Amino acid sequence: MLKLVLLLSLLLTAFPAAAQDSVCPDELIPRLTPGLWARVSHDTANNLRRDPGLRGQLLGAIPGGDIFRVLDGPRCADGYVWWQVSYGGRDGWTAEGRPGDDWLEPLAGGAALSPDGCQRPPDDYTRITVNGVTLNTRTLAMLDHAQALYQGTVNFRLALMQGSYNPGGVSASFGTHDGGGAVDLSVRSRQDWRVLSEDIWPMIRALRVAGFAAWLRDTGELYPNSPIHIHAIAIGDAELSE
Repeated sequence: MLKLVLLLSLLLTAFPAAAQDSVCPDELIPRLTPGLWARVSHDTANNLRRDPGLRGQLLGAIPGGDIFRVLDGPRCADGYVWWQVSYGGRDGWTAEGRPGDDWLEPLAGGAALSPDGCQRPPDDYTRITVNGVTLNTRTLAMLDHAQALYQGTVNFRLALMQGSYNPGGVSASFGTHDGGGAVDLSVRSRQDWRVLSEDIWPMIRALRVAGFAAWLRDTGELYPNSPIHIHAIAIGDAELSE
């Protein structure tokens, strides 16, 4: 048994875990800040890991061009700067890159959370397609923030029925989706299509705290048998429909 313990000790010494430092070397200059928003700045997806370092368990990936909120960091491991981020309802660590080859970029504007959960969104109107609908980055950041405040089972990104910049797409929307800042969210289960009655108010409240004017449009409210959904407009969006 003693020989086995000594052998394991030698193996761990020969193959140590990746070193992690809270302060990065001078050649690794972090560009992000905890509390603010950032995006993957290249076309390739950025891996999301449970811990900072290449040996961290792989949790998923953030697609190129998509956004996330920075939670903590920086940490340095394996020659990369790592940030803890929140993306798609999941928290993990992603690498910023190496000197001269940055994979992440901060978004302009935005501010740290206030005690009641309010947060100024980034001033970024780059258009992005999510779940088949088009939004601007500002609206998507607000939607993701609402998701974090909601803390329920509905995935707001997957619940998107209609986005922004959809002139004439749904005549019953009366032009509210012609410009930016507009989203419609389904309140039905993706498994059995039942109305998620207990989730409606928590969803609306989270959207309102995140900066949306949001309310329920019940079944048949717009036209016969029109689908029940939450209609939300991002307050202050510079590209809102008149």
